[in-house]
Amino acid sequence: MDTEIKKKLLDHCFKRTEGRVKEITLALKQAQEAIESDTKSSAGDKYETSREMIQQDLNRYHMQLSQAKKDWILLQKINIDIKEKAEIGAIVVTEQVAYFVAISLGEQHVNGMRFMVISPSSPIGKLLLECKVGNEIIFNGTKQRITAIY
Repeated sequence: MDTEIKKKLLDHCFKRTEGRVKEITLALKQAQEAIESDTKSSAGDKYETSREMIQQDLNRYHMQLSQAKKDWILLQKINIDIKEKAEIGAIVVTEQVAYFVAISLGEQHVNGMRFMVISPSSPIGKLLLECKVGNEIIFNGTKQRITAIY
């Protein structure tokens, strides 16, 4: 594996994050329009419940948008050079899985290869950080030996 696959993987992460930002922005717009167009009915409790549910949606979308923007910023800081240890921007290959330490996206396929794109603050990310080739980790009761780091 070389830096070219890392570049493609990073580009893939950017596209996924950009897609999330667009989806969340659209959902925010629609929720805002729903609040603005919601008129007070004679059934006051129904109106208040509906409005509160939309407000909760708005709050959730704002938090998701904030996280997506943080992910975007982190992706911009990733250096795709080959790594000596597990750190942000590293591809960490174990006997079972190839991890890309970046943001939380889960299983992704790039160039016909399967990667688990993980955040360094995720449980598996925390276990992997600072590990080197030959180190072993135990995650969910399964032992994994690091066979390569790129």
